[in-house]
Amino acid sequence: MGDLRGDHQQQSNIITNTGKRTEPSSPTDDERVLRAKYLDWCSAQVADHFLALSPDEIFELAERSSRDDAPAAERPASPVPPEGDDLSSYRGVVERVTEVLTQQLELPSFAEWLELYRRNPSAVEARLLGFWKDAR
Repeated sequence: MGDLRGDHQQQSNIITNTGKRTEPSSPTDDERVLRAKYLDWCSAQVADHFLALSPDEIFELAERSSRDDAPAAERPASPVPPEGDDLSSYRGVVERVTEVLTQQLELPSFAEWLELYRRNPSAVEARLLGFWKDAR
């Protein structure tokens, strides 16, 4: 009987005050999809800029960024990073360059992006990679 009461409550929640049955809407689902699209769009911007860099530019950007982050006394005199430095691996280089590009691009906040999306959703969606579909 408890299950029937729960089912009845669910059914009554999707009937509007006009008496017509409608599908329940979930603003949290809509917001989750929009946030996923925002992250997808930001990822696309970073990826586009990353892929436009030559291998030399990638390593120069990562190395310069690493030197800029280190206090002057700790900066390596040699352009070759010491063993154990986060630039000694491919993953470290990619992470560093991604961080730098993210800062340089000055990506919009979610609220700013949402305003852009609402003004022209097709232009924004044309720049998505498709990762947001996994969030549904």
